[in-house]
Amino acid sequence: MAAEQNPVATVIGMFRGKDGGFEPLTPETPLTSEEVRRNPVFYILDLDPSRGGDHLIIDVIYDNLSPLRLQDLKRGTDIPRGVRFWPDWFDIPPYGEMHDMDGHLVYPRAAGIHTVQVRTAGRKFAQMGRPRDFSIKNGGYESPVFHIRILPGD
Repeated sequence: MAAEQNPVATVIGMFRGKDGGFEPLTPETPLTSEEVRRNPVFYILDLDPSRGGDHLIIDVIYDNLSPLRLQDLKRGTDIPRGVRFWPDWFDIPPYGEMHDMDGHLVYPRAAGIHTVQVRTAGRKFAQMGRPRDFSIKNGGYESPVFHIRILPGD
């Protein structure tokens, strides 16, 4: 039986960028509608040091919408080798309304509580161009569901 694979990267939280670094995003520390329009949402990856040769594939699932495929992160160019924590970001979808994976109407930038989930996995150089595989054998990981809040606009 094969040994259990550790996730190539886990997510430690959702954050907003501030002048002095990052501030955690929770329902108690909401985003303003202006921040949603102008700034990305950050998340921080905790990279498994034993998987330092793997490139990363990342999807963000916002409000149960279809996964947003983010750019692959390559070790040695996008992520320096030997780094343990790495910030990355995504933009909240810029649409007034969308349909989630079950066909329900979703308002991505509306005031209220929204959910974010991130999935990660490794990808060897030889796997480039193949379908994305978030399975455990590829160091796949799915974060807990994070809740963020957007305040009503002006």
